[in-house]
Amino acid sequence: MVKLLNKKLEEVIAVIMDSNDYKECVSLKEKMLKNKELMSLINTLKEKQKEYIKSGCCNKETLEYLENQLYDIPLYSIYMEHLKNVNKMISYVQDDLNDYFYHLFN
Repeated sequence: MVKLLNKKLEEVIAVIMDSNDYKECVSLKEKMLKNKELMSLINTLKEKQKEYIKSGCCNKETLEYLENQLYDIPLYSIYMEHLKNVNKMISYVQDDLNDYFYHLFN
């Protein structure tokens, strides 16, 4: 049973990794990593998010401003759209697996 489950899970992962959205995410991420200005903005946003969560010292408007700046960059915006689609696929599989195991054990 475990071997069959692992095999089926590997098949699902392969389908996701073969999807256009996943391949675009990988390609766009490689391009993003080469763009120093974009990566600097992403890192700044991450730092501000950490500050906001830890101490609340960074105001929410600053975070929204940085996010808007990122989404104004087509490379980032397109990447995020593909990433959203990949995450939907993963979430769908996760939900099905949760339902399967819930019904199996309850």
